[in-house]
Amino acid sequence: MPEPEAPADVPTEDEDRSETPSTDPLQRATGWLRRSLSLGRKPEDTAEKPDVHTEVDQPTEAMSLFDIEEAERSGASSPRKATSPARFLLKFDSGMTFTVGETPGIIGVKPLPEEPEEGRQRVFLEDDTDTVAPEHLEFGVKRGVFWVKDLKTVAGTVVEEPGSPALQCIPYDVYPLVRGSKVTMGDIAFTLQ
Repeated sequence: MPEPEAPADVPTEDEDRSETPSTDPLQRATGWLRRSLSLGRKPEDTAEKPDVHTEVDQPTEAMSLFDIEEAERSGASSPRKATSPARFLLKFDSGMTFTVGETPGIIGVKPLPEEPEEGRQRVFLEDDTDTVAPEHLEFGVKRGVFWVKDLKTVAGTVVEEPGSPALQCIPYDVYPLVRGSKVTMGDIAFTLQ
Protein backbone atom coordinates (compact mmCIF):
# COMPACT_ATOMS: atom_id res chain seq x y z
CA MET A 1 0.00 0.00 0.00
CA PRO A 2 1.51 3.34 -0.97
CA GLU A 3 2.27 5.90 1.80
CA PRO A 4 0.07 8.99 1.76
CA GLU A 5 1.90 12.11 0.73
CA ALA A 6 1.93 15.19 2.92
CA PRO A 7 0.19 18.24 1.45
CA ALA A 8 2.58 20.80 0.01
CA ASP A 9 1.62 23.58 2.46
CA VAL A 10 2.26 21.47 5.61
CA PRO A 11 5.94 21.43 6.60
CA THR A 12 7.49 18.07 7.25
CA GLU A 13 9.50 17.37 10.39
CA ASP A 14 12.78 17.88 8.51
CA GLU A 15 11.59 21.22 7.15
CA ASP A 16 10.44 22.22 10.66
CA ARG A 17 14.04 21.97 11.87
CA SER A 18 15.31 24.25 9.13
CA GLU A 19 17.12 27.49 9.83
CA THR A 20 14.11 29.70 9.12
CA PRO A 21 13.11 31.37 12.39
CA SER A 22 9.49 31.08 13.49
CA THR A 23 7.60 34.08 14.79
CA ASP A 24 5.41 32.01 17.11
CA PRO A 25 7.15 31.86 20.54
CA LEU A 26 5.43 28.60 21.46
CA GLN A 27 6.58 26.95 18.24
CA ARG A 28 10.15 28.25 18.77
CA ALA A 29 10.19 26.98 22.36
CA THR A 30 8.86 23.55 21.47
CA GLY A 31 11.31 23.36 18.58
CA TRP A 32 14.17 24.21 20.91
CA LEU A 33 12.94 21.66 23.45
CA ARG A 34 12.58 19.00 20.75
CA ARG A 35 16.13 19.69 19.51
CA SER A 36 17.51 19.73 23.05
CA LEU A 37 15.95 16.41 23.93
CA SER A 38 16.65 14.95 20.47
CA LEU A 39 13.02 13.95 20.08
CA GLY A 40 12.14 12.34 16.81
CA ARG A 41 15.74 11.50 15.92
CA LYS A 42 17.69 8.33 16.28
CA PRO A 43 20.58 8.58 18.71
CA GLU A 44 23.86 8.96 16.91
CA ASP A 45 26.21 6.04 17.13
CA THR A 46 29.57 7.45 18.25
CA ALA A 47 31.34 4.17 17.50
CA GLU A 48 30.99 4.84 13.78
CA LYS A 49 32.57 8.28 14.12
CA PRO A 50 35.93 7.94 15.86
CA ASP A 51 36.73 11.68 15.58
CA VAL A 52 33.80 12.62 17.89
CA HIS A 53 35.10 13.47 21.37
CA THR A 54 32.68 13.21 24.29
CA GLU A 55 33.68 14.79 27.57
CA VAL A 56 33.64 12.46 30.54
CA ASP A 57 34.23 13.54 34.11
CA GLN A 58 37.64 12.56 35.32
CA PRO A 59 37.62 9.98 38.10
CA THR A 60 38.51 11.17 41.58
CA GLU A 61 42.20 10.87 42.23
CA ALA A 62 43.39 8.85 45.19
CA MET A 63 44.94 10.94 47.96
CA SER A 64 47.49 9.87 50.47
CA LEU A 65 47.10 10.46 54.19
CA PHE A 66 49.77 13.18 53.91
CA ASP A 67 47.71 15.01 51.25
CA ILE A 68 44.58 14.89 53.41
CA GLU A 69 46.40 16.18 56.50
CA GLU A 70 48.00 18.95 54.43
CA ALA A 71 44.59 20.01 53.10
CA GLU A 72 43.16 20.09 56.63
CA ARG A 73 46.09 22.23 57.85
CA SER A 74 45.74 24.73 55.02
CA GLY A 75 41.98 24.99 55.63
CA ALA A 76 42.48 25.61 59.35
CA SER A 77 45.04 28.38 58.80
CA SER A 78 42.52 30.81 57.28
CA PRO A 79 39.42 30.84 59.48
CA ARG A 80 36.21 32.26 58.09
CA LYS A 81 35.18 35.72 59.13
CA ALA A 82 32.23 35.76 61.48
CA THR A 83 29.24 37.34 59.82
CA SER A 84 27.36 39.94 61.79
CA PRO A 85 23.69 39.29 62.40
CA ALA A 86 21.26 41.02 60.07
CA ARG A 87 19.75 44.26 61.37
CA PHE A 88 16.61 45.85 60.01
CA LEU A 89 15.02 49.20 60.79
CA LEU A 90 11.24 49.50 60.93
CA LYS A 91 10.43 53.14 60.19
CA PHE A 92 6.79 53.94 61.00
CA ASP A 93 4.82 56.73 59.29
CA SER A 94 4.41 58.38 62.72
CA GLY A 95 8.20 58.86 62.88
CA MET A 96 8.87 56.07 65.36
CA THR A 97 11.73 53.70 64.44
CA PHE A 98 12.49 50.28 65.78
CA THR A 99 15.61 48.20 65.10
CA VAL A 100 15.16 44.44 64.91
CA GLY A 101 17.72 41.67 64.64
CA GLU A 102 17.60 37.89 64.51
CA THR A 103 15.08 37.58 67.37
CA PRO A 104 11.47 37.19 66.13
CA GLY A 105 8.74 39.43 67.47
CA ILE A 106 5.15 40.64 67.43
CA ILE A 107 3.71 44.05 66.55
CA GLY A 108 0.38 45.13 68.01
CA VAL A 109 -1.49 47.38 70.44
CA LYS A 110 -1.34 44.90 73.31
CA PRO A 111 0.68 46.43 76.15
CA LEU A 112 4.11 45.06 76.81
CA PRO A 113 4.18 42.24 79.38
CA GLU A 114 5.55 43.16 82.81
CA GLU A 115 8.24 40.50 82.53
CA PRO A 116 10.13 40.27 79.23
CA GLU A 117 9.38 37.21 77.13
CA GLU A 118 12.29 34.92 76.41
CA GLY A 119 13.36 34.97 72.75
CA ARG A 120 10.64 37.31 71.49
CA GLN A 121 10.51 41.06 70.85
CA ARG A 122 7.36 43.15 71.22
CA VAL A 123 6.61 46.38 69.41
CA PHE A 124 3.80 48.29 71.13
CA LEU A 125 1.82 50.70 68.94
CA GLU A 126 -0.70 53.34 69.89
CA ASP A 127 -3.62 53.22 67.47
CA ASP A 128 -6.42 55.78 67.91
CA THR A 129 -8.35 54.31 64.95
CA ASP A 130 -8.61 50.81 66.48
CA THR A 131 -7.53 49.14 63.21
CA VAL A 132 -4.49 47.36 64.66
CA ALA A 133 -5.13 44.15 66.61
CA PRO A 134 -3.56 43.44 70.01
CA GLU A 135 -1.24 40.96 68.29
CA HIS A 136 -1.44 42.00 64.65
CA LEU A 137 1.78 40.96 62.93
CA GLU A 138 4.56 38.50 63.59
CA PHE A 139 8.02 39.18 62.15
CA GLY A 140 11.44 37.59 62.07
CA VAL A 141 14.61 37.02 60.10
CA LYS A 142 15.47 33.75 58.37
CA ARG A 143 18.81 33.37 56.56
CA GLY A 144 19.23 37.13 56.50
CA VAL A 145 15.79 37.79 54.98
CA PHE A 146 13.14 39.75 56.91
CA TRP A 147 9.66 38.18 56.88
CA VAL A 148 6.19 39.10 58.18
CA LYS A 149 3.09 37.05 58.97
CA ASP A 150 -0.44 38.38 59.57
CA LEU A 151 -2.00 36.85 62.69
CA LYS A 152 -5.56 36.60 61.26
CA THR A 153 -6.61 40.16 61.99
CA VAL A 154 -9.83 41.94 61.00
CA ALA A 155 -8.10 44.87 59.25
CA GLY A 156 -5.48 42.61 57.69
CA THR A 157 -1.95 43.33 56.55
CA VAL A 158 -0.83 44.63 53.17
CA VAL A 159 2.77 44.36 51.91
CA GLU A 160 4.16 46.35 49.01
CA GLU A 161 7.66 45.77 47.70
CA PRO A 162 9.34 48.50 45.63
CA GLY A 163 8.15 48.29 42.02
CA SER A 164 5.42 45.74 42.82
CA PRO A 165 1.69 46.14 43.43
CA ALA A 166 0.31 45.94 46.96
CA LEU A 167 -0.48 42.42 48.18
CA GLN A 168 -3.05 41.52 50.84
CA CYS A 169 -1.48 38.98 53.21
CA ILE A 170 -3.16 35.65 53.79
CA PRO A 171 -3.33 34.97 57.55
CA TYR A 172 -0.48 32.83 58.89
CA ASP A 173 1.40 32.81 55.55
CA VAL A 174 5.00 34.03 55.67
CA TYR A 175 5.97 36.88 53.33
CA PRO A 176 9.71 37.52 52.83
CA LEU A 177 10.46 41.20 52.15
CA VAL A 178 13.25 43.29 50.69
CA ARG A 179 14.50 46.58 52.08
CA GLY A 180 12.27 49.43 50.99
CA SER A 181 9.08 47.37 51.34
CA LYS A 182 6.06 49.02 52.95
CA VAL A 183 3.88 47.07 55.38
CA THR A 184 0.42 48.42 56.27
CA MET A 185 -1.48 47.15 59.31
CA GLY A 186 -4.90 48.76 59.39
CA ASP A 187 -4.18 52.51 59.35
CA ILE A 188 -0.57 52.21 60.55
CA ALA A 189 2.32 51.51 58.18
CA PHE A 190 6.08 51.06 58.36
CA THR A 191 8.87 50.85 55.81
CA LEU A 192 11.58 48.21 56.10
CA GLN A 193 15.07 49.71 55.88
